[in-house]
Amino acid sequence: MKNILAGVILAFSFFSSYSQDTNQKIIIDVTSTNFKVYQSVLLTLKIMTKSHPNTQFDVIAYGEAVPMMMKNQSVVANKILKYKNNSNVTFTACEVSMSLFNIKREQLLDGVLTVENAIDDIVKKQEKGWGYIKSGG
Repeated sequence: MKNILAGVILAFSFFSSYSQDTNQKIIIDVTSTNFKVYQSVLLTLKIMTKSHPNTQFDVIAYGEAVPMMMKNQSVVANKILKYKNNSNVTFTACEVSMSLFNIKREQLLDGVLTVENAIDDIVKKQEKGWGYIKSGG
């Protein structure tokens, strides 16, 4: 729990150094199966979208974290769905991971996007200047 709280504090301090008027783009990388990590990610997202309304966020789940974004499995589904109409927040699942775990697109929550390979997508976004936060521990 201390690591999760430290991650939230670190993310908050990271954003505090930027002006609300800058159009930052931030990746939040999720690979954990720990539901407390999911809750921490959504708490961080709630805080950051309020204090930095012009920042674009992409929460990217891959590996065993994809169920975080699945209907009938996600323990944070209701919190994810609150962002469905927020154009600055996207939730993205990795198709490679989905294939490995036999997860179909229709099993994902409404509004969740997919990318062919999450790691490749993260690298490309970082090359374009996106910031990066690794969740969990």
